Amino acid sequence: MRRPPTIIDVALHAGVSKSTVSNVLQGKGTVAPEIRDRVQRTIAKIGYRPNAGARSMRQRSKVLGVVVGDLKNPFHAELAAFIEQFAAEQQHSILLVSTGGFPERESERLRTLIEQRVAAVLFLSSPDSSTLKSLGEDIPRVFVSVTMPGELSISVDERDGTRQAVEHLIGLGHRQIAFVSLMLADEPRIEANRFQGYVDGMMKAGLPISPSLLLREQGGSSSSLQEYENQIIGLLSQQDRPTAVVAALDRIALEIISAADLLNIAIPDDLSLVGFDDVGISGHSRIALTTIAQPMDELAKSAVDLAIGLAHNNGKGAESVLLASRLVKRRTTSSRKSDS
Repeated sequence: MRRPPTIIDVALHAGVSKSTVSNVLQGKGTVAPEIRDRVQRTIAKIGYRPNAGARSMRQRSKVLGVVVGDLKNPFHAELAAFIEQFAAEQQHSILLVSTGGFPERESERLRTLIEQRVAAVLFLSSPDSSTLKSLGEDIPRVFVSVTMPGELSISVDERDGTRQAVEHLIGLGHRQIAFVSLMLADEPRIEANRFQGYVDGMMKAGLPISPSLLLREQGGSSSSLQEYENQIIGLLSQQDRPTAVVAALDRIALEIISAADLLNIAIPDDLSLVGFDDVGISGHSRIALTTIAQPMDELAKSAVDLAIGLAHNNGKGAESVLLASRLVKRRTTSSRKSDS
C-alpha cells in the first residue's frame, strides 16, 4: 500500500521549503501569492492531508535523529556511539541514518527522520544547503564537529589543531612537511580549515609550501582506496620526498602507514606522521599514532544537551561552541635524521 503524502512531499513537488508549506497551512508568514497558490495546488494534486497532531508529537518525542556522512570513517562511528550514550542518560534514544558518502541520498535519509517525528537532528557531516532547507525551521538542528554558516554547532578549532601538528614536527627538526587531505571530498570546509592550519604553521616558521608536498581533496567525487594509495605512494616516492606528513584524518594516516610499509619506509625513523581525530585504533600499541585529538565525549555531550534543550524550548540564547583541539604525542614522530 502506498504511504500517504507528507509535508515534505508537498515541499519537494512545489519546489519550496517545508517551513513555507507550514506557513501556508497555518495561514501565517509573508508568503507571496503565487507561491501560496502553487503550494495549495500541489496539496490538492497529491492529496496531502495535514496531521494536526504532528507538531505536538514531535515536541513530546524522545528520539534524536543523527545524520552521518560515512560510517566507514571511524571518527563518525565513535562520535555517534558517544551521542547515543549521552542521549540515553537523558532518557532519549537516537535514530541514526547514513548517506554512505553519497550526497544524493541526503534528502531521502532526512525525510526518514522527519517522518519518524524526531525531536531534533544532529548532523555529523555537512549536508547540501537545499537539503537543509527542506528540513524547515520547526525541527531543531545541531552540527557536531562540523560547521555551517548561520547554524548552531559544537566543533573543535581545526585550524589550530593542524598548526599544532606542524609546529610539533618543526620542533623535531623537520622542514620538508607534507599535507594530505584525501578522503575529504564531501567536507570542503573541514579540508579548508585543516589546510589553513598547516599554512599557518609553515608560514610562521618561514618555510616554503611546495605544491609537490600537497595531496589535497578539493571537491568532486571521492576516489577509490586504490587511487588514494597510488597518490600517497607517488608522494612518498619522490626524489626529494617529505620527511614528515600531516594527515587531515587519522584514517588518511593509516593509509600512509600502509603505503610506507610497501615502500620499506620506516615510521618514524624515515618518516614522521601526525593524524587528526584520535580515533580508538590510533592509540593501539601497534600503531601508536601521534595525532590531534578531538574531545569526542565533550562534543557529543554538549551537542546532545543543546539538541534536547532546543527541542523542549529550553534553548533560548543558545550559541555555537568551539572546543580546543589537543596534540597527543605517540610513536609515529621523532627527530629528523641529519643528512649524511
